[in-house]
Amino acid sequence: MNALLTSCLEGELDPVQGLAKLSVAELNFLADALFRLLDVGKPEFGVKSWYDAVLDELAARGERSTRGEVPAPGEQAAVDVSSD
Repeated sequence: MNALLTSCLEGELDPVQGLAKLSVAELNFLADALFRLLDVGKPEFGVKSWYDAVLDELAARGERSTRGEVPAPGEQAAVDVSSD
C-alpha cells in the first residue's frame, strides 16, 4: 500500500488540513486508490469517509478554479480537463 494512502487510513493525515496541502495529482491518486479499496466485498472501516473527503476537496478546488479564485498557500488549483 502507498505511504500516502496508509497515512490516511492510519489517522496520520488530517482529513481537512492534510488534504488541502496535497496536489491535485496526489488527490486523484488517493481517489483512485480509495475507490479500489471500496470495490471489495468488505472494505476497511473509514475508507468511504476518506473517499468522500477526497472527492469533496477535488470538487471544492474545481469550484474555486471556475470562479477564478487564487488557491490558498500550499494548495494547487484544479485543472479542468473536461471536453465540451
